Amino acid sequence: MAPRQPLLLRLASGLETRPVKAALSLLILVSVLPIQGLEDELRPYFLGIFGVELLLRAALLRQRGRERSRLDVVLFAFDVIAWLSFLPLERLLDAHAAHALPVLRLTRLFLLLRFTREIAIDLYAIMTRRELLEQFGLVTLAVWGLAFGASVLLSHLAISHDYDGRGPVPDTTFFDRIWWSFRQLESADNLVANLHVHPVVAVLSLGLTMVGVFITSFIIGIGANVVDQVVRAARRRPVGYAGHALVIGPVHEAEMLVQEFVRLYERHRALRSIRLSELWVWLVRRGPPPTRHALPRMALLGTEDDPPAYLYAPRMRWVAYRTGDSAQPEALGLVGAAGAKRALILARPDAGPDADAVTAMALSSFRTQNRRGHVFVEVQESKNRDLLQAVGGPGTYPLDMQRFLGFFLCQHLITPGVEALYTDLMTADGSEFYTHIFLGEEAVRAVAALGEGPGGEISFSRMARAACQNNVILAGVFLGDAAPERRAGELVSTEGLVQWLNPLLDPPEGSPAWALGARAGRVPARRLRGLIGVSATYAPLRRYGRELLMGRGIAPVEAADGAGARADGAGARADGAGARAGGARAAADDSGAADDAGATRAWAATLSPRRSRLDRVLIVGYSPALPSLLHALAQFVPGIEVTLVLGERGDERMPLADRLASLGVAPAPDGAPPGQVGARLALPRGGSATVYTQHGHDLASLAVRCAARGAPASAAVFLSEPEGLDRDARTAMRLIRFARALESGELAHGARLHVLAEFSSVAKGEHVRSLLDAGKCGFAGPDRLRLSLVSTERIKNYFMVHSAFVPGVTTLYDELLGEGGQDLVRVEAPPPGRGERVNGPIAFEELRAALEPRGVIPMALELDDGAVLLNPEPGPALAAARIRAVYALARGRDLAAYGDRQPEEGEGREAARGEQAPRISA
Repeated sequence: MAPRQPLLLRLASGLETRPVKAALSLLILVSVLPIQGLEDELRPYFLGIFGVELLLRAALLRQRGRERSRLDVVLFAFDVIAWLSFLPLERLLDAHAAHALPVLRLTRLFLLLRFTREIAIDLYAIMTRRELLEQFGLVTLAVWGLAFGASVLLSHLAISHDYDGRGPVPDTTFFDRIWWSFRQLESADNLVANLHVHPVVAVLSLGLTMVGVFITSFIIGIGANVVDQVVRAARRRPVGYAGHALVIGPVHEAEMLVQEFVRLYERHRALRSIRLSELWVWLVRRGPPPTRHALPRMALLGTEDDPPAYLYAPRMRWVAYRTGDSAQPEALGLVGAAGAKRALILARPDAGPDADAVTAMALSSFRTQNRRGHVFVEVQESKNRDLLQAVGGPGTYPLDMQRFLGFFLCQHLITPGVEALYTDLMTADGSEFYTHIFLGEEAVRAVAALGEGPGGEISFSRMARAACQNNVILAGVFLGDAAPERRAGELVSTEGLVQWLNPLLDPPEGSPAWALGARAGRVPARRLRGLIGVSATYAPLRRYGRELLMGRGIAPVEAADGAGARADGAGARADGAGARAGGARAAADDSGAADDAGATRAWAATLSPRRSRLDRVLIVGYSPALPSLLHALAQFVPGIEVTLVLGERGDERMPLADRLASLGVAPAPDGAPPGQVGARLALPRGGSATVYTQHGHDLASLAVRCAARGAPASAAVFLSEPEGLDRDARTAMRLIRFARALESGELAHGARLHVLAEFSSVAKGEHVRSLLDAGKCGFAGPDRLRLSLVSTERIKNYFMVHSAFVPGVTTLYDELLGEGGQDLVRVEAPPPGRGERVNGPIAFEELRAALEPRGVIPMALELDDGAVLLNPEPGPALAAARIRAVYALARGRDLAAYGDRQPEEGEGREAARGEQAPRISA
């Protein structure tokens, strides 16, 4: 670690900050105001403030040593003169010498040049270039040459005229005529007012005025060129940021990513200031110290000279752009790479198969300047993930976006309707996953002191209940042995910590969480290092974490017992509550609450996951996420049959042979593509895929013919291919042709069909929804034909931003979307005919308590109008008839044991008691 600078130099470095510059500039302007007695009143303050500034600048000048420039010495000399001008010299000098004091005071204005020295230096360097000096010299020579020639002509002809505004006088000199000629060139307003003058004067005035217009236009052009060069020179200066976010790569195409980053910062603007309540708790109640988060400063490094157009939006004022090669140290220095807290390195799609190599070079160059910052790297090929991890070292997080997007699309197929949840969960509009890490030994000891019993454990149910009061859905915890630390200027790291999602369930035996003592419902307090929750912003989870450190983040034993005892029957809890309260009124009140909770338990017992009917899938088009999607389908749906229809266009970006090889299709002996004959590919777990290719444009028609060869498909996927003038227009046209085939009967269909379409912009594809009509396509009801529109581009950009913003969120989604572990599941309410016995209000907190015995953490409610309420805010309970489904965190592989089973009439009470209710997750 570098040695800490002396206090004087650290204070001197503050002179270059914007607030200090603005304050000193204001004081200089006030000091020269022509107000009687103002300077005498403020003289002691001016002497003190500018004296301190002079001392600090002297320290800086001495510290630079031989590296100081002549300009630094000149500016320091003016600092000395300006400070001397504040002294009461008029009392020491005679009257004659005192007349020079106003001029001495005006030297203070020269100090303003110091605060714009960068622009002044750039302007001087530009104005003194040879080509500009030649242009200015040409203009000057032309102007004064014309003025001189016109003056000579007028003098030799001895033409009488009012040249100087005094009227025609005989003592008009040659210089008066030169000045008159120059004024004709300078402005068209000086043209002779009428033609009642000598003809030669009228002709010269008109001619000089016309030539002056052209010269003025020429000067304006030179000025515009100078301003443009000044702006470009400003983009070659370092941004001067520290602790900022850095985006490297094709930033001109990353508008969505930058906008999401700024929106996420804007949502957390409350964290930028110290809150008085936190200060009070820290000082009076010995709570954790208050913290403040930085402004949303970002720097972009691209390859084009002009900045992206989206940077001119109002929210982008803290985003700076610089141009340069991301592998060059000089370019990285322009964006302050050495002081960046986090960096996002985007893959270059135009690099083709070398995209990861270009990314690795940029990562290596960044690490030579910054070893502490967190780097999030977009990986194009999964096999290069470990290589990039090795290049970047600790604090490097390779983001295998194609694998992520493939599993993301697969989730939409195996869990119909989940797109609304992910739209809310993975954008800055609704609630998101956030993490909170307990930093330092003191915080770790405070959490360890909360443990109860011989094992020193905390009830997760009681933690979740207390978190719910802060409008946080507690979804998991972080465990570890060492106390996490964060050095100044660094981000919080989750390296060395173990993620445990859904602590209501046991982690797999032998897993790191199991080895750390994690057991169902019991969190080892000595190893609790952080929280995972769903909230609208980070602030609620942060507030709950602070309450936990103060011992208030665990629900009282009585409340927790009451919540857990709901499984013992409404009457038993009512009696117990009455006995604890010691009065009939308390017993009656709790009996009413017990009735509501009992109704909620009875309704929760009727929730069931719908068994997946996914057996045959049609996929049209190719995207880099297709291999991952195919792998995910084979893992999640044993025995699945997939029909792939690919076009031979786009070979200039990725040859068809490479696309087939990425899918595992072996080339034919003669090298010919599969064509309409098809090539069969075996998938894991008994699945298979048949690949067809076509050279023409109408890929949808081939897809219809190929799909008609077998049993009706249960799902159809239309991928957005990256090639083409408008990829969304191509996807929409394929959807329309597919819909026409369904309407005409050319393509047979089963009882249900799920159509998943990938668009760059979902808004552009919304018009297709009206063209895919279930009735016209021959389905029994509108719910039998589902159309899901997803924007993987938006999800990808937000996932990268969220990964950089929230520590540990990458491993969280790896578990949610990957194989094994916890899943986001959708459990449906029974049809109205089977749920008429439960019509009471459903409170989200009571639903959470009712689903706890089944190992499920509810996260969102899907209403009858299709709206999804993620992490519902506290308010009036919803009628059970309005809730269509519940999205929850559960173990997906255990859903098959529960399936479509619905509780019979006599099962409601047993399910409520928790004695024989089947678990959604074991």
